[in-house]
Amino acid sequence: MLDFPKLSADYQQALLRQVVPFGLNHSRDELCGGYFDTLTATGEVIESDKSVALQAQQVWAFAWLYNTLDAQPGWLSHARYGAEFLSQFAHDQTLACYAELDRRGRPVAPALNGLPDSFTALAYTELYRATSEDEWAMLAKQLYTGLRNRWQSARLESAPGGFRDGRWLEEATAQLKVTLEMKSLLAEDVWKEDVQQAMDTLLHTFLDRRTGLLRNYVLSDGGFVNTPKGRRLNVGLICQTASYLLDLCKTDYQSVAANRKLATQVVDWCLHICELAWSESTGGLNTYVDFKNQPAPEIGTQYKWAWIQLEALSALIKGYTQTANQDCLKWFKRVHEYTFQHFPDVQHVGWHQVVDHNAQPALPTKATSDLGFYSQIKCLAETAQTLTTCKQVRQSRPFSRFGT
Repeated sequence: MLDFPKLSADYQQALLRQVVPFGLNHSRDELCGGYFDTLTATGEVIESDKSVALQAQQVWAFAWLYNTLDAQPGWLSHARYGAEFLSQFAHDQTLACYAELDRRGRPVAPALNGLPDSFTALAYTELYRATSEDEWAMLAKQLYTGLRNRWQSARLESAPGGFRDGRWLEEATAQLKVTLEMKSLLAEDVWKEDVQQAMDTLLHTFLDRRTGLLRNYVLSDGGFVNTPKGRRLNVGLICQTASYLLDLCKTDYQSVAANRKLATQVVDWCLHICELAWSESTGGLNTYVDFKNQPAPEIGTQYKWAWIQLEALSALIKGYTQTANQDCLKWFKRVHEYTFQHFPDVQHVGWHQVVDHNAQPALPTKATSDLGFYSQIKCLAETAQTLTTCKQVRQSRPFSRFGT
């Protein structure tokens, strides 16, 4: 039996004593604004270029903590600091976001997809919730309008020159997340229409009917590509998408019965991908699964990433509260024990990002240009909060999967 109150306290402690202090103490660029993306295990700066998506994710994370966990002024100040850098430097003349800036905010790379716009819209939306300042709502809505146009175009356009036209799960997942977060700023009919489009993309384009799981890369019409990237299941993204869909199930998007059916389907995804991705030899969830069991051509694909374990934990415990499926608790316990054994840094503040097959840190960094604090903060906080409700769920729904 799991001790839910103790587990909740463990996640809060990891969040508030490890992950959040590392970000607050080391990421802020006091000279030029914004945050440093790439930091060593002790917080030293390795690179000064700044990913717009990662800047926005950190703004969102600290504004979200302020809104949902505790209205600490330091968290809001940290979020505002990054948002002001983004609003000044991240946009071109049409307000679309660049992909990367140098330390002073000069653009060094254009955006090749909608991820920078999506995460920046998320950041502005969350900061508006914290401050009620119209500037952030206006920027969020303008960015979202551009994203809607991009999503509509993606359904109609084909790749130039007749080349292969593919789509990535990461963008579809971001589309769902930003649409969910924009609910308070959109008309209800627009929001429901956009949620339905995001759902159609995930369930009709990316969902593989044979495996019952979301593929990481597909043709624009959902067609299968028999290549390593076409066969690949991205474990962390599947769990992250499942977590967002479970959030949707708690809204009035559909009827209660339809939301319960979707929650059951999503929980099945989580349990299935855990079965496929779990390493029996070393423990932990692998990064990718090839659903045709072909060997991975890249080095390091069997390394274990903290964000993947944390996304799985958040989705599993949410799934348990909505379906009372006991297998969620079985997998939660297994992934939790591995995660808390290997990723907290016992010598310094913060968590390791990735460990190798010997469970040793595989990178000398705690933040990189590809991965920041988004999943660590979001998942630790969400899991801590969800665990506080699990005792009531077990008492009130001990026998029924749906609690009716």
